[in-house]
Amino acid sequence: MDIKNKIVVITGSSSGIGATTAKLFAKEGAKVVINSKTNVEGGNEIVNAIKKLGGEAVYIQADVSNPKEVERLFSEIEKKYKTVDILINNAAIPNDKVPYLEASYEDIVELVSTDLIGPMMCSKYALRYMQKQGYGKILNTSSIRGAEYGGRSIAYAASKAGINSFTKSLAKMVAPNIQVNAVAPGFVKTRNYDNMTEELIQTFIDQTYLKRWVTVEEIATTFLFLAKNDAMTGQVIYVDAGFTLK
Repeated sequence: MDIKNKIVVITGSSSGIGATTAKLFAKEGAKVVINSKTNVEGGNEIVNAIKKLGGEAVYIQADVSNPKEVERLFSEIEKKYKTVDILINNAAIPNDKVPYLEASYEDIVELVSTDLIGPMMCSKYALRYMQKQGYGKILNTSSIRGAEYGGRSIAYAASKAGINSFTKSLAKMVAPNIQVNAVAPGFVKTRNYDNMTEELIQTFIDQTYLKRWVTVEEIATTFLFLAKNDAMTGQVIYVDAGFTLK
């Protein structure tokens, strides 16, 4: 797919992987919808950064774990752009808030609703436009923690394993005109690691064969590759410095 002038919706794109991906897609000529749950300031900063580079972007605040908010998100997108060409389901709670045996029902529901149900609901709305126009791309953010032996935080790992299954199952359902794939990052240097000790971080890096962080740019370029490639569907691409070779 030529992404120039295509409407690209990226949930969870006010910082980190989502923000870098948004700027890369805008640089390639796409019109980007920036989204976040609470980081309104960050979302508007990304929009302004894209506009300064000569691109086009808008910010829409919405909580993808809330079905009414998802409906409002896509209603506002329709008012602005009429359609959705590419959806990148990136919004997620990165780790369980508390250990599984101490987690409340509400803790588990919040994470699963954001990390798994949110992408499922956003995809349903995006598919209304994609099926009507006869093409589209849905790209999901998975994780090494969704791999068979990669889990660490229970609810998070289960949600990302669900994303992998959702990606493959949806790809079968919407073929041949719409492609669905996922990118599974390894250890990416984002603010999620800011409160971790150097010793703990080093244990993560030591588990990779390349012995280094993955960069946000490397994840963003993988999303761009999948957006442009029309011959791949139902794939989970691990960008993980070799972690899943173990």
